[in-house]
Amino acid sequence: MPEPFALPCTVYRLRMAARRATRLYDAHLAPSGLGIAQFGLMQVLSMRGGSTVTEVAAILDMDRTTLTRNLTPLVRQGFVDLCAGPDRRSRSVTITPAGRRKLKQALPMWRKAQDAVRASLGAANVSSLHALLDAAVVRLPGE
Repeated sequence: MPEPFALPCTVYRLRMAARRATRLYDAHLAPSGLGIAQFGLMQVLSMRGGSTVTEVAAILDMDRTTLTRNLTPLVRQGFVDLCAGPDRRSRSVTITPAGRRKLKQALPMWRKAQDAVRASLGAANVSSLHALLDAAVVRLPGE
Protein backbone atom coordinates (compact mmCIF):
# COMPACT_ATOMS: atom_id res chain seq x y z
CA MET A 1 0.00 0.00 0.00
CA PRO A 2 1.37 3.44 -0.86
CA GLU A 3 2.20 5.83 1.94
CA PRO A 4 -1.26 7.25 2.84
CA PHE A 5 0.00 10.69 3.82
CA ALA A 6 2.46 11.21 0.98
CA LEU A 7 0.46 14.17 -0.30
CA PRO A 8 0.20 17.19 1.99
CA CYS A 9 -3.42 17.65 0.92
CA THR A 10 -6.41 18.03 3.23
CA VAL A 11 -9.00 16.81 0.74
CA TYR A 12 -6.88 13.73 -0.02
CA ARG A 13 -7.00 12.77 3.66
CA LEU A 14 -10.70 13.59 3.96
CA ARG A 15 -11.58 11.50 0.92
CA MET A 16 -9.48 8.55 2.07
CA ALA A 17 -11.13 8.63 5.51
CA ALA A 18 -14.55 9.01 3.90
CA ARG A 19 -13.98 5.99 1.65
CA ARG A 20 -12.93 3.85 4.61
CA ALA A 21 -15.86 5.02 6.71
CA THR A 22 -18.24 4.40 3.79
CA ARG A 23 -16.97 0.83 3.41
CA LEU A 24 -17.44 0.22 7.13
CA TYR A 25 -21.00 1.59 7.18
CA ASP A 26 -21.91 -0.17 3.92
CA ALA A 27 -20.68 -3.49 5.34
CA HIS A 28 -22.80 -3.07 8.47
CA LEU A 29 -25.86 -1.99 6.46
CA ALA A 30 -25.47 -4.68 3.77
CA PRO A 31 -28.06 -7.07 5.28
CA SER A 32 -30.68 -4.31 4.93
CA GLY A 33 -29.93 -3.84 1.23
CA LEU A 34 -29.11 -0.16 1.80
CA GLY A 35 -25.81 1.64 1.53
CA ILE A 36 -24.89 4.53 3.82
CA ALA A 37 -25.75 7.11 1.13
CA GLN A 38 -29.26 5.67 0.76
CA PHE A 39 -29.67 5.31 4.52
CA GLY A 40 -28.65 8.94 5.12
CA LEU A 41 -30.93 10.22 2.40
CA MET A 42 -33.87 8.27 3.79
CA GLN A 43 -33.10 9.57 7.29
CA VAL A 44 -33.30 13.15 6.02
CA LEU A 45 -36.57 12.43 4.23
CA SER A 46 -37.96 10.73 7.33
CA MET A 47 -37.16 13.73 9.52
CA ARG A 48 -38.35 16.33 6.98
CA GLY A 49 -41.59 14.85 5.77
CA GLY A 50 -42.26 16.15 2.27
CA SER A 51 -39.64 18.37 0.67
CA THR A 52 -38.69 19.46 -2.79
CA VAL A 53 -35.66 17.97 -4.49
CA THR A 54 -34.04 21.41 -4.34
CA GLU A 55 -34.58 21.63 -0.55
CA VAL A 56 -33.17 18.16 0.08
CA ALA A 57 -30.17 18.87 -2.18
CA ALA A 58 -29.49 22.05 -0.18
CA ILE A 59 -29.72 20.20 3.16
CA LEU A 60 -27.26 17.57 1.92
CA ASP A 61 -25.05 20.14 0.15
CA MET A 62 -25.41 18.06 -3.00
CA ASP A 63 -26.10 18.82 -6.67
CA ARG A 64 -29.71 18.23 -7.66
CA THR A 65 -28.57 15.88 -10.44
CA THR A 66 -26.53 13.78 -7.98
CA LEU A 67 -29.48 13.69 -5.58
CA THR A 68 -31.83 12.59 -8.37
CA ARG A 69 -29.38 9.84 -9.33
CA ASN A 70 -29.30 8.69 -5.67
CA LEU A 71 -33.10 8.82 -5.43
CA THR A 72 -33.71 6.70 -8.54
CA PRO A 73 -33.03 3.26 -6.97
CA LEU A 74 -35.02 4.23 -3.86
CA VAL A 75 -38.00 5.20 -6.03
CA ARG A 76 -37.65 1.96 -8.02
CA GLN A 77 -37.68 -0.06 -4.77
CA GLY A 78 -40.76 1.79 -3.51
CA PHE A 79 -38.96 3.42 -0.55
CA VAL A 80 -39.33 6.99 -1.85
CA ASP A 81 -41.99 8.81 -3.90
CA LEU A 82 -41.02 11.49 -6.37
CA CYS A 83 -43.94 13.51 -7.72
CA ALA A 84 -44.93 16.97 -8.91
CA GLY A 85 -43.98 19.72 -6.50
CA PRO A 86 -45.71 22.92 -5.43
CA ASP A 87 -45.00 24.54 -8.82
CA ARG A 88 -44.46 23.25 -12.36
CA ARG A 89 -40.67 23.36 -12.14
CA SER A 90 -40.23 21.51 -8.84
CA ARG A 91 -40.58 17.93 -7.73
CA SER A 92 -41.54 16.76 -4.27
CA VAL A 93 -39.85 13.82 -2.58
CA THR A 94 -41.20 11.83 0.37
CA ILE A 95 -40.37 8.60 2.12
CA THR A 96 -43.03 5.89 1.75
CA PRO A 97 -44.34 3.57 4.47
CA ALA A 98 -42.15 0.82 2.95
CA GLY A 99 -39.20 3.22 3.19
CA ARG A 100 -39.93 3.89 6.85
CA ARG A 101 -40.02 0.14 7.52
CA LYS A 102 -36.72 -0.34 5.69
CA LEU A 103 -35.18 2.53 7.66
CA LYS A 104 -36.39 1.00 10.93
CA GLN A 105 -34.87 -2.35 9.91
CA ALA A 106 -31.53 -0.71 9.05
CA LEU A 107 -31.27 1.53 12.13
CA PRO A 108 -29.73 -1.11 14.45
CA MET A 109 -27.15 -1.93 11.75
CA TRP A 110 -26.26 1.76 11.45
CA ARG A 111 -25.90 1.95 15.25
CA LYS A 112 -23.45 -0.96 15.14
CA ALA A 113 -21.44 0.90 12.50
CA GLN A 114 -21.44 3.98 14.74
CA ASP A 115 -20.24 1.81 17.64
CA ALA A 116 -17.49 0.33 15.44
CA VAL A 117 -16.24 3.81 14.53
CA ARG A 118 -16.33 4.86 18.18
CA ALA A 119 -14.44 1.70 19.19
CA SER A 120 -11.80 2.29 16.50
CA LEU A 121 -11.26 5.99 17.10
CA GLY A 122 -12.33 6.46 20.72
CA ALA A 123 -15.34 8.45 21.89
CA ALA A 124 -13.35 11.64 22.54
CA ASN A 125 -11.80 11.54 19.06
CA VAL A 126 -15.20 10.98 17.45
CA SER A 127 -16.58 14.00 19.30
CA SER A 128 -13.58 16.09 18.25
CA LEU A 129 -13.90 14.87 14.67
CA HIS A 130 -17.58 15.82 14.58
CA ALA A 131 -16.75 19.29 15.90
CA LEU A 132 -13.98 19.78 13.32
CA LEU A 133 -16.16 18.57 10.46
CA ASP A 134 -19.07 20.76 11.58
CA ALA A 135 -16.73 23.75 11.67
CA ALA A 136 -15.41 22.87 8.20
CA VAL A 137 -18.94 22.74 6.78
CA VAL A 138 -19.71 26.16 8.28
CA ARG A 139 -16.43 27.87 7.40
CA LEU A 140 -15.50 26.48 4.00
CA PRO A 141 -17.07 28.29 1.03
CA GLY A 142 -20.14 26.51 -0.32
CA GLU A 143 -19.66 27.43 -3.96
